[in-house]
Amino acid sequence: MLIPTDKELKEALDEAERIREQDDPGHLARALLYLHRRNGFLEKVFQAAERYMQFGQGEQEHAVLLLAIEEARKQKLHDSELEDRETGL
Repeated sequence: MLIPTDKELKEALDEAERIREQDDPGHLARALLYLHRRNGFLEKVFQAAERYMQFGQGEQEHAVLLLAIEEARKQKLHDSELEDRETGL
């Protein structure tokens, strides 16, 4: 699998935004936008975990890691609640 360039990713995300606002019968645009956003939160967790392991598992790095994990969890819960409201659950 080839990694898209920054330019290609931006173009794909811009196109996904355009499609999502019009007609997205296969939900591909919606899925791409969601996964891109989720990836941003998980990238923060990865970076915090990497620093935590690299710097001897210090207290400060541990706290940053826990905060990144909590932020990713909160965002997932928030997204789930939005989905429930949109689908009427």
